[in-house]
Amino acid sequence: MISSDDETHQKASEEMKDEIIKNGICVAFLVQISEIDGTSFYFALQAIRQANASVVIVNSRVVVFLLFLIHLNDLSIKVVWLMLSPLASALEGLYNNEFNGSLAILFHQGNIQGLRDFLYKADPSRFPKDPFTAAVWFQVFGCRSEQAFPKTLFKSYRICNANDTLRQYEHYGYDVNYFRLTYSMYIAVYAVAHALHMDKASGGTIMYSDKTTNGLKPTQLNNHLKKIHFRTDSGDEIFFNEKGEVLGHFDIINWNIFHNGTVTTRHVGTFISSQSPGLAIDKEAILWASHFNGIPISRCSASCLPGHRKTFVEGKQVCCYECVQCSEGEISPLPDMENCMKCPEDQWSNASRDKCTMKAIDFLSYKDLLGVALTTTALVLSFCSAAVFCIFLKYKKSPIVKANNQELSYILLLSLMLSFLCSLLFIGRPTKVICLLRQAVFGIIFTICISSILGKTITVIIAFTATRPGSLLRNYVGTRVPKYILLLCTLPEVFICALWLIISPPFPDYDTHSATGKIILQCNEGSPSAFYIMVGYIALLAFVSFFVAYLARKLPDIFNEAQYITFSMLLFCSVWISFILAYVSTTGKYLAAVEIFAILVSSAGLLGLIFVPKCYIISFKTPVSTRAHLI
Repeated sequence: MISSDDETHQKASEEMKDEIIKNGICVAFLVQISEIDGTSFYFALQAIRQANASVVIVNSRVVVFLLFLIHLNDLSIKVVWLMLSPLASALEGLYNNEFNGSLAILFHQGNIQGLRDFLYKADPSRFPKDPFTAAVWFQVFGCRSEQAFPKTLFKSYRICNANDTLRQYEHYGYDVNYFRLTYSMYIAVYAVAHALHMDKASGGTIMYSDKTTNGLKPTQLNNHLKKIHFRTDSGDEIFFNEKGEVLGHFDIINWNIFHNGTVTTRHVGTFISSQSPGLAIDKEAILWASHFNGIPISRCSASCLPGHRKTFVEGKQVCCYECVQCSEGEISPLPDMENCMKCPEDQWSNASRDKCTMKAIDFLSYKDLLGVALTTTALVLSFCSAAVFCIFLKYKKSPIVKANNQELSYILLLSLMLSFLCSLLFIGRPTKVICLLRQAVFGIIFTICISSILGKTITVIIAFTATRPGSLLRNYVGTRVPKYILLLCTLPEVFICALWLIISPPFPDYDTHSATGKIILQCNEGSPSAFYIMVGYIALLAFVSFFVAYLARKLPDIFNEAQYITFSMLLFCSVWISFILAYVSTTGKYLAAVEIFAILVSSAGLLGLIFVPKCYIISFKTPVSTRAHLI
């Protein structure tokens, strides 16, 4: 913005600047130019050259800006000049190559009734004492008025006659029906006329003589002016608002100066402040300067594309910003957004961050490669358990089967087969029933497995200890003790699981935070404490079984039953200690996979170390398992 240094234009420019900033537009500079300070023109030109702005608004006195134009010719500045009335009206016809493609906001032109006839009839003879009329006719027609120009001084010039009228200049393009500044003055005169009429109608006295003592005072005239409200012949409504301002009507003119000297002005829009919206502009009709290659861009930062947000730089104006891509899970669907919008919980931002898309649903599925591998492993191991169970049934009268406590072996094999199958509850889409059953079923089945092993180990210890003379353990040799051990060790786990399902049961849940752009379907354990208590009880039974088996490892057992149980429980404890560590640090579908892996490996260890050696002897070393060989 450029303003002359007088108080009126400075105040108006400051108000305009504040209004521009309110509408989100930055003003790169506001400089004053002065007719008495030549350096002000230099500083104004430097400000234009150094700024990123391509639009310069001029609000100045005509004389001051004409001096500025002299300096402007020395530099080629490629900007769009936006000149305001009355400066633009005064400069109309005074074109400069620098103004090519610029815009002028001019007072609205309107019809003044009778002005055309008055101008065409005017000549010096009708206004013999008017020096202005005489001077115009002297310059335009080269004739003189007898009253205004003495014959002795201008005897070579002819006397103006009735044929010297402005009508003959009509073909030059002057439309005398529409003058801009004249029309504004016409409105001003009629506004005062209406105010005087209001005073007369209210009983006031209007006297214009210097001797008047009771004439209309300026304050009275001002009060009447505030109340005027009339419409001109052109349809313009004239009144003052609460701020004492006349609601303006302006024309927006596009100036074009071509290389051959041709000048064109075209009407491209209007602004009527009394209407909403008051601005109407035809952007297609504007012919911009050729060096802009289209609509001029006047900004210090490029527009932020969708998917980005503005980040403001400290010490710079708000129009000067940087564009930063929105974070994951946030979008900006529109350009030049100051803040990104967060996507709903079930949605995620796309790669360009301009819209939210539904998150992919993720769970350990039977269709996943990992799910297929775990399912296949569980079914194969379950089949192996069933095969071992069939072998033991077929050779149930074999000494090696009898020596391994048949009933507990059958229960252990069935439990192992079910433990392999229960791992399938952890695969597939979590439902309410599956979430309720899977941990409880797993806990109870594993408790039965460990209890069976503990019963087998204690039975071996009792059997060898009872052979000593006078041993009290002779009364406990038989099948009842293992059954009681199995029942007593399993009931606490059943109680823990039942209490868990009653107080805080597991339920289907989803996790939207662990994986980017995914909704992980999972079972919420309800009470983590109950889960750890359940697993902790299984671990306690496993350590007890391991300790008892370790004590019995050197007993003279021909089939090394105690040693195999010791190794199997060592493997079992190692697997589940690793599981607890992995369970704490794993999330999503891999959490279920870790638990399935622990179930399969620990169960396979029990099956392999306890039963595979016996199956090998039964199948390939049959003479070793006969009664005669044992005796």
